[in-house]
Amino acid sequence: MTEHPQDAVHDRLEGVSLVRHGGAAPLYSQIREAIRAKIQSGELSPGAPIPTEVELQRIFNVSRQTVRQAVEALVTEGYLVRSRGKGTFVLQRRIEEPLPKLVSFTQEMRSRGAEPSTRSAVASWVEPGPAVREALRVESGEQVLKIERVRCADGAVIVVLASYLPRWVGLTGHEDFTGSLYDLFQYRLGLKFAKAFQYIEAEQATTALARALEVSPRSPVLVLRRTLFAEDGRPIESVEGFYRADRYRYSIWLEP
Repeated sequence: MTEHPQDAVHDRLEGVSLVRHGGAAPLYSQIREAIRAKIQSGELSPGAPIPTEVELQRIFNVSRQTVRQAVEALVTEGYLVRSRGKGTFVLQRRIEEPLPKLVSFTQEMRSRGAEPSTRSAVASWVEPGPAVREALRVESGEQVLKIERVRCADGAVIVVLASYLPRWVGLTGHEDFTGSLYDLFQYRLGLKFAKAFQYIEAEQATTALARALEVSPRSPVLVLRRTLFAEDGRPIESVEGFYRADRYRYSIWLEP
């Protein structure tokens, strides 16, 4: 007989050492640490359901309020997610990119131990809007190569990317765009990067974007807009990236 996912989770939590009543750490903190350790070790995988508050009470021999406090903390930290009418589940952990560091999506995912892939890649020559035209320093009426891609990590959609490239870069639009664009720039075209300027803001997913990202319309997304420059100062690429906010985040060290 096939084991129900919640039964498997229940059994794994049954194996957790009992919390220490009267110990230095608060009870809710001990429970939070115990469940978090199971998630971080991979014993509780993304999408796995967590036992109900009543069941967690029995497992850890604590009050319902203590259980609720521990679960709330894990939801806030991004380890668990609540689904109304369905229960509480282990959340897919966010991919985190440290700033400032210029790396391709492919490099970034592999450095995190995830396997990058491309679900779709479509290239076409278009006349860009004012913002892209200004970023790439092209004249009005001049076409640029637009490459639209849906990129994944371990098969899960992470980002929808729209890259715009000026004609001087030397691509035709018939190349294989399923891999790293930065590798294509460097190793096939011989381009060397000098710097990039980018900014990040939050937006709500449109219906079309939500469909591509596999989220609900109006879900929060992180929007990255970046211009990449060659050593001679010419812009190579203007890119917009729409990232799932529940699977991706940025971090930066700040020093006084």
